[in-house]
Amino acid sequence: MKERILFEDIPRGTEYLQTVIEAMQKSKELQVDYQQFYGHRKTYNIQPYAMKVYHQRWYVVGYIKELGCIRNIALDRTLEMNLLDTPFKLPKNFNAKKYYANTVGIYVNDESKPTKVKIRAYGVQIEYLRTLPLHSSQKEGASKYGEFCEFEYKLCLTPELSTHILAMGENVEVLEPVELREEIKRKLTECLTKY
Repeated sequence: MKERILFEDIPRGTEYLQTVIEAMQKSKELQVDYQQFYGHRKTYNIQPYAMKVYHQRWYVVGYIKELGCIRNIALDRTLEMNLLDTPFKLPKNFNAKKYYANTVGIYVNDESKPTKVKIRAYGVQIEYLRTLPLHSSQKEGASKYGEFCEFEYKLCLTPELSTHILAMGENVEVLEPVELREEIKRKLTECLTKY
């Protein structure tokens, strides 16, 4: 059946999975040579707390010594990885689900507080959101049969949230908060200038 059941391909980064899993099992640090899409090659020492797949990419979340905080690194941007003998202790208060609880995607801003986000969906997008919610906090609100349905969320405002909303195109309108509505409007205007 392998030729008939298709999963999304994860093109890069899978070669590091076993090393990351081993580091997590043994509570050992990793040394990672990392190349961001826009930036210079950097070497990080990371204490791997958890892993997450998002949009066909594997991510490792953990404490990065050089940054002095918890962050994500994408395995597809990893150039080299080594398991170190340096032990670490997983903080008792770290919970991967809670870490990502108020965000869409992979980006977490520790200083951003969750806010009420309200969108209005039109047409077939209503059913897409009903069957595959944008976020676990999704609540269905006011609707007019055959025309629209409103959905509410408790989310941090992140670039990935904006990207998700923009990907729904003309079938979604941001109602609240005003700053997110204005950001989406600005991005749509910028997009139009390219055509």
